[in-house]
Amino acid sequence: MPQYEPEAWRDCHQVDGEPSSREACRLLDLLGRINYRILSGNRVYVEVGGVVYKTIYGGYWRSVFTGIEHYLLHCEQVSAAVWKEDANSTAVDLPIAYSKGGWTTSGHSLSFILNRE
Repeated sequence: MPQYEPEAWRDCHQVDGEPSSREACRLLDLLGRINYRILSGNRVYVEVGGVVYKTIYGGYWRSVFTGIEHYLLHCEQVSAAVWKEDANSTAVDLPIAYSKGGWTTSGHSLSFILNRE
């Protein structure tokens, strides 16, 4: 027997490649939790494609012209490839996009590294 899920009506399927309302809400909730941890004095690190970033904040904005929603993590690079010599610019915006495999950034899945202090 199917399990009852509250507010399942929000899960109406979107156009191919678009997240459902529930998936978008989950991402906004995650961004809010990340920002809360940062404002509480804790650090949040993410690993994307083998590079570790310290998250400065999570962001969301919607274009008034196209209506396209944009999600991102504004980060500071902590570790990089050994052969990369550019140490001047460490701040980077990691755009978060929805794909068939879930939420990804730069084609890689997100790994969060949470630490206790």
